[in-house]
Amino acid sequence: MIKTIVIAYCIVLYLSIPGFIGKAGYNWLLGFIPFLNFYLFIRVLNIKPILLILIGILLIISPFRSFIATAMIVYLPFMIGDCYETNLTYSFLGLIMPFFIFPFIAYFHGYYLYEGVE
Repeated sequence: MIKTIVIAYCIVLYLSIPGFIGKAGYNWLLGFIPFLNFYLFIRVLNIKPILLILIGILLIISPFRSFIATAMIVYLPFMIGDCYETNLTYSFLGLIMPFFIFPFIAYFHGYYLYEGVE
């Protein structure tokens, strides 16, 4: 049951990434290219490279991998809500119901707040 929910979460996030990237000023079709979409999504969310390196190292060597991955999944809706002009209510709803909120924010609601992403 849990594996099915995680797979569904990943599919919904993957299908929402083109909308997030398109709102930030990139070509939305780049959101369907597997590694390029992850790179552009990281750029759109303004995650610093040193943080990615630290998280990667912790996921490799830490015995608390599941805790770190869970913390990343919990923190992601708040980062998306911060980038896309949504209030805290949408962030909490994204935590509870990401299957509906991620596509809604990606394709229908809000606009990208950060400038200077090229």
